[in-house]
Amino acid sequence: MATVNNYTYGIVLNDMSFGESSKIIKVFTRDMGKISIMVKGAKSSHSKNLSVSQIFGVNEYLLKKGQSFYYIQEGKIIETNFNIRNNYWNLIYASLLSEILEKSSVDEHSNKKIFDLFRKTLMLFNTTKDPIGLAMAFELKYLTFIGYKPRLDVLEENYFSVREGVIDFQNSSSYKVTKSDLEYLNSLLYNKLEDIEDLKIEENTKKFLHKILIDYIKYNLEISSFKSNKLFS
Repeated sequence: MATVNNYTYGIVLNDMSFGESSKIIKVFTRDMGKISIMVKGAKSSHSKNLSVSQIFGVNEYLLKKGQSFYYIQEGKIIETNFNIRNNYWNLIYASLLSEILEKSSVDEHSNKKIFDLFRKTLMLFNTTKDPIGLAMAFELKYLTFIGYKPRLDVLEENYFSVREGVIDFQNSSSYKVTKSDLEYLNSLLYNKLEDIEDLKIEENTKKFLHKILIDYIKYNLEISSFKSNKLFS
């Protein structure tokens, strides 16, 4: 196996069991994009790599590349983001964003802007009181970075189409939205993540707008479903 000579930061998106004692983790790295890492013995409490294979963790890795997987030579915790688990909804929405990133990003295609955005978003999920707003802010910024920014212009008649964003007529794939709805979405897109909690809008409106945004993501990024679909039923 050839050694990857440089250290890289990585965020653990998810994991799956492999055999009786190991697991495979999907990691979004800053320098190599999304990769799969085989963590041998990760289910043992004595594993030296247990701490750097936890979901939401930001770690520094030195890796070896095998035929099908990467392997950890060295690993160091940078941020655990463990406090996300202290609030059920923060955990659910952070998990949704991990799933979006895992299902829509291309293997071994790096994007440092997206890595830095996701890292900052996870940090804020440790303490946020507005997980829906924070999730939507990430989703809008992420869509913009990958070239799928929805149209958010305020028109005379406003309908949000899951195919393209705001249009001025109703069709079978659109939702009626108000001027204030669009002002809120634009504020999420253009404001700093740490200022999202200052934006005021009804909770039911947030849920409605997030459902629209998830439908837009599923259609444009060709994602059939999410494990957290119960949020949007």
